Amino acid sequence: MVAVQEEEQCVPASPFSRLMHTPNFNLNVITIMGLSSTLDVNWIKHSVSESLARHPRFSSLLVYEDEAKYKMSWKPTEVNIDDHVLVPDLDPELEHEKGDSIVDEFITKIAQTPMDLSKPLWELYLLNVKTSNSASTAVLKLHHSIGDGVSLISILLACGRRISDPEALPVLPESKKRPVKPGKKRAFISLFFSLIWRFFLMIHYTLVDTIEFFSTVFTRKDANPIKGDKGIEHSPKRFVHRVLNLDDVKLIKNSMNTTVNDVMFGITNAALSNYIHRRHASANDAPSKTNENGANETSFSLKSMNIRGVAAYNMRPSATVQDAYEVMHNGKDLDLKIWGNMVGFILLPLKLRIHQDPLLYIEDSKAVMNKKKLSYQCIIEYHIVKMLIKILGMMKTALVVNAFLSNVTFAFSSVMGPKDEISFFGYPLTYLAPTVYGFPVSILIHFQSYANKLIVSLALDEKLFPDPHELCDDFQNSLQIIKDAAIRKAAVQGYKM
Repeated sequence: MVAVQEEEQCVPASPFSRLMHTPNFNLNVITIMGLSSTLDVNWIKHSVSESLARHPRFSSLLVYEDEAKYKMSWKPTEVNIDDHVLVPDLDPELEHEKGDSIVDEFITKIAQTPMDLSKPLWELYLLNVKTSNSASTAVLKLHHSIGDGVSLISILLACGRRISDPEALPVLPESKKRPVKPGKKRAFISLFFSLIWRFFLMIHYTLVDTIEFFSTVFTRKDANPIKGDKGIEHSPKRFVHRVLNLDDVKLIKNSMNTTVNDVMFGITNAALSNYIHRRHASANDAPSKTNENGANETSFSLKSMNIRGVAAYNMRPSATVQDAYEVMHNGKDLDLKIWGNMVGFILLPLKLRIHQDPLLYIEDSKAVMNKKKLSYQCIIEYHIVKMLIKILGMMKTALVVNAFLSNVTFAFSSVMGPKDEISFFGYPLTYLAPTVYGFPVSILIHFQSYANKLIVSLALDEKLFPDPHELCDDFQNSLQIIKDAAIRKAAVQGYKM
């Protein structure tokens, strides 16, 4: 039992945390952690009571002050570890393949159980079952109102230590700006017109994206075989993941002079294009033809369909691993400027193609992302939602957000993990696979880096994706094909040099 100080007061929940509890937008996070050895349940409970259970959001109830208006507060409470660290009865002697299936089925089952508001909104399940990637698995289920993705990962990492230095906290990679190539300085007038042009593009892309946001809320709707029907946020989901090689992604990034995010979105484009084409292409598909770039591509009936997704964009600086450690171990006050949920949504269009040149997926992705970097639509959308909450109330605003998300096909997100291998409460971590469910979309795609690995996690509607591992194969194959194309490109460029 973790005690709480009596003088601690209730803290009002943020507007977006409250929004995430409405019936049409009830978001939960599941984080799957593969570990290299069998777990000692008593040790884990002790470790959790000395760390996670001391975090203000993990040791508070979310209580209603006005249920009709969804006014809520975080109320400190005592944490009974036995209510939160749970051990299901599973056979530890299962073969690897059966272990994978058992863990998948278990996660699908717990996702169908709503969080219990009578206790803090998190549960840690310990599965001492061997899988193809781990000797045991820990599954952390919590409500998204506790924090955004980066903050939650920081909390988890603050419970770990680097393998190479057991006394040191994990370190997240720093965002690096691309180096400016040496050369002559541009004349002032050239720089001036360049800034004017950039400002024009910013206004243009912001206006276009804002118009598309409103059209998506009211009229525009995707139409394709993997588009979910109304109410899909309540349908059962399957949760699968695949461990990829981050070095392969970096090779493509360097070859194409782009970013890791661009490569991940390009892989997503290739995987979904191949999956939909293989499963849903009509028998009278047109033959291959040469496009305007001189590359051959297969023309098929699905290419005219609308495939769009949304990506969540964090609107403020996120808590660091050190911040989370200070809060849990040193009693540091929670800084509400960096904890919680403050996100906007970016619309991401996909072009369905079967490219003969796989690098075109990366070029398409880069073109989309470059436009989005100049658009301020997500900031405008965030403030519109805040305004609607004040004017219309929480429930009606939730309907607007649901209408927007229900009209797209998929959700996309990515979070950077530690650059070194780490242990979780002393157990070496083999992989880290977070995902989210509760979005009114049929598929949520999340990329999580960990050391030299990149884990793609998929939350899929089980009716629209009857064999979810098949789509995992498409992600893995797409990365390999694009990597091979990047190597061939580098070899040709090297020969010319």
